[in-house]
Amino acid sequence: MTVRLLGQDASGLEAAGVDAGLLSEIEGWAQRAVVRPPGAPVIDAHVHLGTDRDGHALSPADLIADMDANGITAAIAFPADEPGPDGDFVVANDAVARAAAEHPERIVAFCRLDPSRPFTDALDAAGAAGARGLKLHPVAQRFRPESDGCIACVREATDRGWPVLFHAGFGARALAPAFSALLDAVPDARIIFAHGGRGDHRALAAVTAGHAGTLFDTSSAALPDLVTLPPERIAFASDRPYGDHAQALQLVGSAARVAGWDEASMRAILGGNILRWVGPVRS
Repeated sequence: MTVRLLGQDASGLEAAGVDAGLLSEIEGWAQRAVVRPPGAPVIDAHVHLGTDRDGHALSPADLIADMDANGITAAIAFPADEPGPDGDFVVANDAVARAAAEHPERIVAFCRLDPSRPFTDALDAAGAAGARGLKLHPVAQRFRPESDGCIACVREATDRGWPVLFHAGFGARALAPAFSALLDAVPDARIIFAHGGRGDHRALAAVTAGHAGTLFDTSSAALPDLVTLPPERIAFASDRPYGDHAQALQLVGSAARVAGWDEASMRAILGGNILRWVGPVRS
C-alpha cells in the first residue's frame, strides 16, 4: 500500500521504515495545518511550465494532476528559464499560451522576457495569445529592477492592465531601494513579489506599504515574514516545480493560525486577491 500525505507520495517514508500508524498521524497533523474555507477557490499565483536551464521541469498535464491531488482550482503559469537561442522566450511563451488555451479553466498564462532586450513586440504577441500578466526574473536575466529598460517594460505591461510578478529573493540583492525607485517611476504598477520578498522582506514591505498595487506571494516565503503582512497584501503560491502544493498550503495554514486570519482573510489570500488583478478564471 502506498500512503499519501496531502496528495503527495509518501513511499520514501514507508521505505525508511516509518510506522503506518505514525504516517497516519502525520497526515492528520498536515490536514489540520491547512485552513481552507469551504468552497473557496484556491489560485496558485506562481508556477513555471517547461524545462528550466537547471533541469527542473513541469508539463501542463503534471501540473493539472498535482492541482487535482491538492484541491487547487487554477494556477498562473509562465515559462521556466528557457529563453531560447535568441533570448526572447518566444517559444516558451507560446507553449504556456497553448497550455492555457487548452485548459482555460485551470491555467492562466503570464509571459516572460528579458527587459534589457527589445520587448514591445514580445508583449504584443503574448497579449494576442492570451497572456494576462508578465513575469520578470532579475537574477536569471541579470538586470536591475530600477534600470531604465525594466521601468519601461513595467510601464508597458501596466498600460496593458497587466500585473508583473518579480522574482524577489534567493540570490537577489537588497530589494527595497530598487523597487522603491521602480514604483516611484510607475506608481500605478501592480507588482507581485515572489517568495514573500525573502531576504529583504521587512525593508521591502515597509517601502511598499503605501502602494496598494503590491502583493507578496507565499511561495517558499518565511513564516515570520508572512504573519507581519496584512492579508490583503498576500497571494497564495507554490513555485512549482521548485515547491509543492502540499507544503505551500501547510505554510499558509500555519501562518493563518499564528496571525489569526479569519475566513474572509483566507478567502482573499487563497484566491481573491490575485483574481482581482487577473480577472476570473475562464470556463
